[in-house]
Amino acid sequence: MGGCFSLTTAKFEEPEERFAPAGGDTRAPSGSPNGRVLSSEPAVGAEGGSVGPAAGASARAGAAGKGTGAAGAEDKPGFLVNRKMDEGGSQPPAENVKTQKEKARKMFIGHQNERTDAEAEAATDRHLMHRQKTTADVELITSALKGNLVCSSLNSDEVHALCDAMQFYEYKAGDTVCEQGQNGSHFFIIHSGTFDVLIGGKQVNQMRKGKAFGEIALIHNCARSATVRASEDGGIWGVGRTKFRAILKSLSSRNFTENRQFLESVKIFEMLTDAQKNMICNAFVVEIFPANATIVSQGDQGDRLFIVKDGSLRVSINGKEIRKLQKGDYFGERALLYDEPRSATVQSVEQSVCCSIGRELLSKVLGNLQHVLFRNMMIISMQSSPVFLQFAPEQMQKLIEATVVREYNPNYVIIDRETKLRGVRFLSVMDGEVEVEATADTVARPVKGKDDAGQRSSAITCPPGGRIILSRGQSFGEEYVLNPQEPFAHKVTARSKAKVALLTASAFALVLGTKDIDETLDFNLKRSVIKKVYIFRYLSEQQLDTLIKAFRNVRQKKGDFVVQQGEIGTRFFVIKSGEVQIQKDGRNIRTCGKNDYFGERALLYDEPRSATVMATTEVDLWVVDKVVFLQIVRGPMLEHLESRIKLQDTQVKLEELEVVRTVGRGTFGVVKLVRNKSTGVRYALKCVKRQTVIVLNQQEHIKLEREILAENDHPFIIKLVRTFKDRNFLYFLTELVTGGELYDAIRKLGLLGRAQSQFYLGGMILAVESLHERNIAYRDLKPENVLLDSQG
Repeated sequence: MGGCFSLTTAKFEEPEERFAPAGGDTRAPSGSPNGRVLSSEPAVGAEGGSVGPAAGASARAGAAGKGTGAAGAEDKPGFLVNRKMDEGGSQPPAENVKTQKEKARKMFIGHQNERTDAEAEAATDRHLMHRQKTTADVELITSALKGNLVCSSLNSDEVHALCDAMQFYEYKAGDTVCEQGQNGSHFFIIHSGTFDVLIGGKQVNQMRKGKAFGEIALIHNCARSATVRASEDGGIWGVGRTKFRAILKSLSSRNFTENRQFLESVKIFEMLTDAQKNMICNAFVVEIFPANATIVSQGDQGDRLFIVKDGSLRVSINGKEIRKLQKGDYFGERALLYDEPRSATVQSVEQSVCCSIGRELLSKVLGNLQHVLFRNMMIISMQSSPVFLQFAPEQMQKLIEATVVREYNPNYVIIDRETKLRGVRFLSVMDGEVEVEATADTVARPVKGKDDAGQRSSAITCPPGGRIILSRGQSFGEEYVLNPQEPFAHKVTARSKAKVALLTASAFALVLGTKDIDETLDFNLKRSVIKKVYIFRYLSEQQLDTLIKAFRNVRQKKGDFVVQQGEIGTRFFVIKSGEVQIQKDGRNIRTCGKNDYFGERALLYDEPRSATVMATTEVDLWVVDKVVFLQIVRGPMLEHLESRIKLQDTQVKLEELEVVRTVGRGTFGVVKLVRNKSTGVRYALKCVKRQTVIVLNQQEHIKLEREILAENDHPFIIKLVRTFKDRNFLYFLTELVTGGELYDAIRKLGLLGRAQSQFYLGGMILAVESLHERNIAYRDLKPENVLLDSQG
């Protein structure tokens, strides 16, 4: 049983054959320059089937090994749809009528909302009057915008654009401007007259000239919270939803960029990741303070950080001014870390704008800040170390959790040249400074990097007779990590009040399950190599571990033949050290060295070796036999693996494919079910009209779609086999998935049980996790975009 999760909005004509053809919009979100976004917004939208130019990937929502994928799908009845249909297709079965009605109902509700919006806009437009703006009108509008919290951060160009878009509306006494509960269509500024605000029919407020209102309903796309009615004849300036939201979108993007730049200057945040900094920026609260306002008072308990965005502030202690804060300056950072009173009073010199974040909100966004900063510092410290880079990510995570953080006073001796092993292997400075000192007879050992070439690493070392100063974020001790039985022969002293993170030998043994570091690093190296081999990509973690343990060490002398062309292969090889020459028909093809591999197809197929491999130096090899591999991987998992490997044939040509039938149509072209004439393997072929792509200016989307599809090779993501092009079309040849949508399945099955829900959710999480690892965000996860394979 397996499934697939589609990153498309395609709806196909025939429900018995479904697959994921690439569709949707791929755009980078504002504030996330390093990320990419997959969504299915209405860039493609034919109701009878949409073939979009972007975001072409689909992800399986099932466990590999629970089903056989697309291979042979037509021979295996699924639980979801009637399989007794010929290749020509037929009418949808009666059981799908209910789900079609549900989709139609959703579409009706969407159209109904659009009609309500149009009615609200038409009601306002009945009051529209032509009026040329005078200088006084522009000043009134500009002043109202600057006094409005939402619009106060607009720059002069944005204010001018919004002012220019304003139109004049005239209301008589008793006329309703907007009705409580109805959708908002405009943002308003009162020009003249008096307007009553009513909630539930009861007057709660009154508004006059220069008052702005209506922005909240437009921003949140929600109903009006109150009725506004003219109590006398008056005029209002207004701008429609589309223009208002477009300008605010520009403001949001600019504000995010500006806030992000401010955040870079805040020292306590310097160890946060880009993603964490982006989260803080999104949580910032913008506040406007009039001149001479007190922002914080000396002696009060503080819990917020402030960054000055505009204006100027004065800082005073005991009534005496000590300095001024300008745009980009910040204060209150210690309030995020410690429960302590404010050390000074801060007041605005002029009207000023600050963005702030409180400890409670920060905790909701990031968790405990001290803990987050500590973890980030340790991660940065370890990731810059060639020793720790050899540990698996989960091992590094556990080592961080096993670290002990201690505070030391100035001149405290933390470690005093151990004469016997007491345990400390590695230290990292969290705050303050420490001094590391070596005696003249201290033995300095080189710290080897990941390639084990013996070159000096970027790790900080202390030579015999020398001393070094470590400051915040720096670490020491990698040579002791690699030599766990050696006493710590350096003296470490706190130069100032310092926080130091310590890793002990017992922590390493507990996390790694062994005191033999070399054994762990050797295992990790094997793991990193075989995970690159395509036939091992779909194995579970447990299967990978079992396979690695089954590797044997074999040494070949210079001139030995490791394998010979034409013999039946039964073993897979990884080069641990040394070099081999690949020869075909007596010709040298290439040279392979450390961590290269060969012979992987021998584990699955009884076929002759396609080349000879000869040792050109003494070579150490890791070897696994076919019989061992088949004991680890068998049954449905083996079948699934074989079907996935068939998709690795990227040499298939367009002329080798025959069309079975067309299964989808849309704005950009068609999707066809095709079959390889020689192998019988079936695929989905998306045919995109080149002219349509040019007319709709989708060239960049098509290019990005291909890049995203090509880099995602995951068992729960639809695989791109290859692309073609001719004068009229661009072609995407992808894996075929045939089990229908999860949308249909959950309506047929009813309320899912715990096991079913976990099964589908687990597959989707693995797919999304894989996308996130590549900085790809998927914004349109819904049952209609989750496809199932032939086993459901």
